[in-house]
Amino acid sequence: MKSLKTILLVEDDRDDQELFIDALTDIKDTILFDVVHNGRQAIERLQRALTLPSVIFMDINMPVMNGIECLSEIAKDPAINGVPVIMLSSSVAHREQVRGLGAVAFIEKTSSLETFRNALRQTLQVAG
Repeated sequence: MKSLKTILLVEDDRDDQELFIDALTDIKDTILFDVVHNGRQAIERLQRALTLPSVIFMDINMPVMNGIECLSEIAKDPAINGVPVIMLSSSVAHREQVRGLGAVAFIEKTSSLETFRNALRQTLQVAG
């Protein structure tokens, strides 16, 4: 039996949040843990969580603290650095950089629900 995957979404754009949530609803054994709007909120949410999410999906371009800065902070914190992080962006320019910082995968954003859903499924398998 597969275990339930809980997901923290770190995304400031409402349309991208909705697309993610729509795509996630059709993927078995997954549930949305929480949605936060920037890296600072993500760090605060993770540090005060009684139970950590199974995986974090995080946008790169956000206000307050961007995804790259947040990924670096997560890597420094032994209490939360075991949670796999999958980066999201409309540009592949930072793909290698985020992998070097510890991201387990990178998804290029798309407006196609089916394409995005398939990318989520594949990436969730990689994330364990």
